[in-house]
Amino acid sequence: MRTTSFCKAAVYAVFLCCAWVSAHAQVPQSSKDIAVEESAPAQDLGVTEVAGVEEYVPAEDANYTEITSAAWEGKMLSAADLLATLPGIQSYRQGGHGSFQTVSIRGIAARNILICVDGVPLNDASGGAVNLGSIDLNQMEKVEVYKSNVPARFGVSGLGGAVNFVTKNAVKKGGRVLGAYGNHNLWEGSFQVATPVTDSLMFASSFATRHSDNDYEYTNRNGTQYNDDDDYTATRENAKYTDVSGNVQFRMLHGNGYFSTLSVTAFRYEGGNPGKEEQQTKVAKFVGESALIRYGIESVGYFDDRLFLYGGVSARFDKNLSSTYYPLDHVGYGNNRFMEYGAATYKVVPEVSAEWAPVERLKGSARLALEWENAAARGDSKDWELTRWTGMGSGELYYQMFKYGGLGGEGSAQYLKDHLDDGYFVQPSGSHHLEYASDRDLTFAGRLFTRLGAGGSPLTGEVSLGRFYQQPALMELYGTFPGALSNPDLKREKATKFEASGLYRFPGNRTTFRASYFESHIEDGICWVISVELLRAENVARSLVRGAELELNSSPSRFLDVVLRATFQKTEDRSNSSTYRGNMLPGEPERSYYAEATLHLPLRLDFTWASEWRSVIYSDRANRMDQPAVDNHRASLSYRPFDKTRLTFSVDNITDEKYRNFYTPFPMPGREYKFTIIQGF
Repeated sequence: MRTTSFCKAAVYAVFLCCAWVSAHAQVPQSSKDIAVEESAPAQDLGVTEVAGVEEYVPAEDANYTEITSAAWEGKMLSAADLLATLPGIQSYRQGGHGSFQTVSIRGIAARNILICVDGVPLNDASGGAVNLGSIDLNQMEKVEVYKSNVPARFGVSGLGGAVNFVTKNAVKKGGRVLGAYGNHNLWEGSFQVATPVTDSLMFASSFATRHSDNDYEYTNRNGTQYNDDDDYTATRENAKYTDVSGNVQFRMLHGNGYFSTLSVTAFRYEGGNPGKEEQQTKVAKFVGESALIRYGIESVGYFDDRLFLYGGVSARFDKNLSSTYYPLDHVGYGNNRFMEYGAATYKVVPEVSAEWAPVERLKGSARLALEWENAAARGDSKDWELTRWTGMGSGELYYQMFKYGGLGGEGSAQYLKDHLDDGYFVQPSGSHHLEYASDRDLTFAGRLFTRLGAGGSPLTGEVSLGRFYQQPALMELYGTFPGALSNPDLKREKATKFEASGLYRFPGNRTTFRASYFESHIEDGICWVISVELLRAENVARSLVRGAELELNSSPSRFLDVVLRATFQKTEDRSNSSTYRGNMLPGEPERSYYAEATLHLPLRLDFTWASEWRSVIYSDRANRMDQPAVDNHRASLSYRPFDKTRLTFSVDNITDEKYRNFYTPFPMPGREYKFTIIQGF
């Protein structure tokens, strides 16, 4: 078995830096000290800090939403739960805290959604959806959600939208400590601090950890969903989850006015793989490690601030392992050995980009990047190793033709080359040698759009039409999963998308209303096809998605904030198979609603109530396993005894619904509680 120590070394480095700053940072000891520090002259390090406590920052683009930490701190929300509060986004989870969780956006499957941290994609060579359950929101400053398409700054590649999690920045001296405890022995802790090292150098570090036993009770249906006589109450076993993460960041102002940022992030998670409700495991588990190093430099403005340049490089490492012992777990193929399968991936991306506005009404941006990705076997899998080189160019151009309207476009070109360094994939009867890597076509993607409304005008809107592509991932092409066959002839996935959206700000700027229509025609979608216990990726999916989103954000008084959201969509499978054609897409409801109200009470109390509902969905493409409509309600009460202290008590799933998904083999927790204290300094 091969092991990797790079991630462990990165973890230790992050934690040592956190300890160093805790010992050497000059932390204010009183409110007087804080007042003196904040009134002292400060060096502008070129970053705009998110101001205020708005949960959702208003944007001119109805397809873009920025979520601040006020939306999740102290509440019972995972990253997937948070995103699913937005219209057009559906979430999926396989159990309790830390379980596998994903989202779809406007009917586009989770595997086609780009997930980033600080602009660095987390999507890897497996081609599968990014596990949002492993993302700790306590490390994040804000979340950027692009529902229309992947923007030019991320390469305009992919069929769906993009989600960018932005970590805490080295912006302003100070910090905070968070601690939380809940039922099922849930506990969370995080620590962030930022301090100036010199007049031109800021240092920030953070540390966070989470744990849950996930030992909740559930009704075991004993494998007979329609027979209640043999049901009994069981407790979830082998479901503990723990993660730990750390981040270190330096931000420097150089003598020529340039800014540079160096950040190192490390993360590790481990949890039991509890199995299905009637067949719980004993020792099966999963372990993941990740490390990210990123350096970037930003120029001053040239030609009267008409041109800005950026250059940077990022390096990322990920290792994921799953293990099982068949005599105890009855997972995998029958044998008497402890089995461990997984993969390690390395990715390095140097890039340069520019933003320009040569004349008053014209602005644009461009990005060039080269990506090297390597994936290799870990654990008991037969040795295999795959490498992909990708060259990418993307850009955006917009011209304001007149005061209340303009035209623009985004586009990208991508070329990739795969190489088989060593290739075997595992199947029940043995192994088979991968003989060659297929050549991939040069891919062009893009969209045209028109925007209506000027900056500050009450009514703005956008209409766009685009054609997008997504290349198959390495492990989809070459079948490295246990029991999987290779398919080097996989085609790229394609989507034609039309969207029209508008945003209206009511007089007084206390209420905004958004409305969007979206339509996507998807071709050559990749699905894993099972035949005699063997897997093979095939281009068998075709679908049509049409829908509308509505959203109202209002603060009718200083005592009340209200959010109302609704999604109406029709998803249709248009594949050639008569079994699936005309059916709804799995996991996609026809309707979903979300409502939230926050009362700002006397005595510095805030009370928030949120309710959500979705209609019937199906678990399978054949639409034979329907999941009934479900609702969920959550509430939280916050108290601020001091300016930088907040206490929050939150409850999720108030009605104690334990089966939000009738057919799922992964039982869900019932009512959950959490108490959180946050202290700033």
